[in-house]
Amino acid sequence: AQAGRLDDAEIEVRRLLDTDGLNADAHHLLGVCLEDGASVDVAIGHYRLAAYLDPVFAMPRLRLGLLLRRRGDLRAAAAELDRALPLLRNEGDERIVLFGGGFGRIALTTLCRSELDACGARR
Repeated sequence: AQAGRLDDAEIEVRRLLDTDGLNADAHHLLGVCLEDGASVDVAIGHYRLAAYLDPVFAMPRLRLGLLLRRRGDLRAAAAELDRALPLLRNEGDERIVLFGGGFGRIALTTLCRSELDACGARR
């Protein structure tokens, strides 16, 4: 996925989910693979499932917030971003590297705060 081979990544992630349908990381990655195409609603569903399966996983909350803001649902976006912000502090380094899109914890935290501000959220 990081190499831009989203179709190949999607195939592999679906294979993993066939084995372990409760893998939060796999659901998050599938959301990443799907969100830029016509499957944004499906991506949102996978991010929500990833967040449900692992309530301390910050990245699906952050991605949900970004997508919901892009759709104009500022209230729901702010709620997800507000949940993501404290979780980012404790997110595992492995997940930051795997799912951070090349950005580190500080950049992701700054992005989250900026998006919250853009939603008009008061903290």
